[in-house]
Amino acid sequence: MEQKYIEEGDYIAGLAHLCYSFVFIPYIREIVENNDIENIIKVSEYLEDMAICEDEKVSELMVVSILENIVSERDLVKTLKAYLKPNTEEWLLNLEKAYGWDNENTQGT
Repeated sequence: MEQKYIEEGDYIAGLAHLCYSFVFIPYIREIVENNDIENIIKVSEYLEDMAICEDEKVSELMVVSILENIVSERDLVKTLKAYLKPNTEEWLLNLEKAYGWDNENTQGT
């Protein structure tokens, strides 16, 4: 993840939403694809810290820049859900409902 941040550094410096989109989301995909449980757990704990943060902008960042970006990636979400903490899972479930993924038989909207 550090290497990706360095590569994108000038472009995303100071822009948290872009940083999560260009660096953190690919990292999540990578650790899930590699079944890197240790780091999946760390990401889950980090997301939960964001979800319960008193600063609304932090939880908004988690929802908009992370969860909304992965909600349609059903295999990734299925794996990640097994490790999510309660508050993060609640946010994700709300997004799934909003995007029509609350029933796995639907295609999403």
